[in-house]
Amino acid sequence: MPTSPADPIGDPLAPLRPLGTELTPDLVRGTYAFVTPLAVRLDTDTTEARYDIAYGVHPRHRLDVYRPAGAAVETVVVYVHGGGFSSGDKGGEGQTFFGNVGAWAARCGFAAVAMNYRLAPEAQWPAVSEDIRDAVRHLSGNTAELFGAKPRIVLIGQSAGAVAVGQYLAGQVGPVDPAVAGAVLMSGIHDFVRHEHGPFEDAYFGTDPARFADHSALFALARLDLPIMFTLSELDSPRFHRQAAFIVEAWMEAKGHWPALHYLPGHNHISPAPLIGSPIDTVGPMIERFVAAL
Repeated sequence: MPTSPADPIGDPLAPLRPLGTELTPDLVRGTYAFVTPLAVRLDTDTTEARYDIAYGVHPRHRLDVYRPAGAAVETVVVYVHGGGFSSGDKGGEGQTFFGNVGAWAARCGFAAVAMNYRLAPEAQWPAVSEDIRDAVRHLSGNTAELFGAKPRIVLIGQSAGAVAVGQYLAGQVGPVDPAVAGAVLMSGIHDFVRHEHGPFEDAYFGTDPARFADHSALFALARLDLPIMFTLSELDSPRFHRQAAFIVEAWMEAKGHWPALHYLPGHNHISPAPLIGSPIDTVGPMIERFVAAL
């Protein structure tokens, strides 16, 4: 992995570097100010979209479905947003994010789903993983109506979304739906025993150290046969870099080889997902190759 900053000359992500690595409101605002003009927009001539489909009874139990117009699909990617378990949104009709994932997926011949889930402090662990379980169950039970076929499901989680997807895959809320064929976990936390806890995690998980092992999905993930791709951004804060080291350690112990862990030069914690499908997208092609290899 590179350990020194990239040369900013000719680097399309150079405006992100002055924002730093710590997740502050200024970093979030600055990142979205940079990525929004670059975002891919939904082409309604080539992509069908359905918004706010209910998968449960809570007002946040809603998902948006995007698919290539008039085509059945073999793969659906389900995007689970970040936001520290207390914020974030799937977007919706007329919104740029995360319809960009739907636009990119349709261009690749996939369907895409962007989902909302319950938020802290109302929601407590493992509520978000329960919502992922229920959304996947709804999708796999309505495939003909939604997708025109019975596709495999690939889960994509970013930050808090990656944490909750990992916990779902680890079996913390029951068996994983057999339609799930793989997962992409972007800048997630999977070892809470060695993690430097902060207020976002405390609001959702609580502060009892005796429960930290229960919240950790890392070693269960390393024992799965399910293909998993991880990403780490160069400008993630040090605690996410430590998590990447734990992932490598766990994979070496369980499997004897490195995980599929991609280092994203120039990106920060926020930038990879909203840039999927954009002219400077580096993550979308990686996910496309990952899906093709399943």
